[in-house]
Amino acid sequence: MNRTVISDAAVSAAKAYSHAAVEPRHVVFALARQFRERPECAAFLEPAKRALEPRGSSYGSPQLSEAATALLATLKSDDDCIAALRQALQGGAEADAGAGGAQAADTAEQAATRTQTDSATATSTRETVADVLAELDALIGLGAVKAQVRKIIAVVQANTEREKAGLKPVKPGLHLVFTGPPGTGKTTVARLVARLYAAAGALPGSKFTEATRADLIAGYVGQTAIKTREVIDRTRPGVLFIDEAYSLTPRGDVDFGHEAIATLVKSMEDHRDTFAVIVAGYGEEMTQFIESNPGLRSRFKTYIDFPDYSAEELGEIFGRMARDVRITLGEGAREKAADVFALAAGRRDFGNARFARSLFEQAYARMATRAATDGAITVDELTTLLAEDIDDELSGLASERRRIGF
Repeated sequence: MNRTVISDAAVSAAKAYSHAAVEPRHVVFALARQFRERPECAAFLEPAKRALEPRGSSYGSPQLSEAATALLATLKSDDDCIAALRQALQGGAEADAGAGGAQAADTAEQAATRTQTDSATATSTRETVADVLAELDALIGLGAVKAQVRKIIAVVQANTEREKAGLKPVKPGLHLVFTGPPGTGKTTVARLVARLYAAAGALPGSKFTEATRADLIAGYVGQTAIKTREVIDRTRPGVLFIDEAYSLTPRGDVDFGHEAIATLVKSMEDHRDTFAVIVAGYGEEMTQFIESNPGLRSRFKTYIDFPDYSAEELGEIFGRMARDVRITLGEGAREKAADVFALAAGRRDFGNARFARSLFEQAYARMATRAATDGAITVDELTTLLAEDIDDELSGLASERRRIGF
């Protein structure tokens, strides 16, 4: 069981329903989807889906609530996941048999929240460093990234031991700069770092907030500082992750990016025991961003570079995506995907793991279309991807490469 997969699926569910926060019901829905093919879990998906209603009105990135984080922390094996589903949704399924859908949805949401509360009471929600590092190690590739993260956490742990012994610690800066192209795992690793900081005792909580320029900057004088502080307050104690942070660099006299940066820098100092910032983006742009403000230069000391995935690593990612939804790659499918990745890898605008996901989703759509040609789709027709389902022309990358030089 990969807890990161469940967490990402819960975030996706909250975003799909325009909810501002990821709650236990989103985690339960993610679990129901992940284990829907298990006979004992087959009845859980529909009540879990109904519990997501009504839709919200948020257009930002949903943030993990403390309740959802605590529930995720209890999921250490497939058995834990299935037990959580049973506790959360068996009541909802029973209610659905004898009552309307709205009542069942209410029951499911109440049960999901109760599952989190009970689990938090029964077991400690404080993860161990080893638990989170195991998830980090399970990520494909990223060898140098993993080594640097381990070094950071080792320093945090060393300081904890020095403090226990009455020695003065050498406090490291918890603020990080992630550099690299899109789709290389920066957001996933940032989430793990937030949990590692909490597990190692560097921060008193593992809240994780994703923000962009639009989340921090307002259109009127004086409003940007307020907006930025609200995001910071919502994050503490935890980590604020700003992707494409270079977009905050002021573009002119009327740009309020400098106000957001000033507010951010002040909070990094005022709340250094409860708040950390990870900024991310292309290397050259991030260097210019950090150099644009003395406060940023003095606080961001650690850079971690995320390289492009190799074609072989992308093939592993593609295969894992299939395994996660219990789809088998038929004869020649793995080789066909490898050919597409070999053509696409290394481009400036290449999406890395995002491209791998897109290719997989497109292949799934072709498999579904093929299964529907006779007018009746069966489950057996949806368990194996064939080589013909993986079409390199869908990406446009192969044909674009062939045109070079003509």
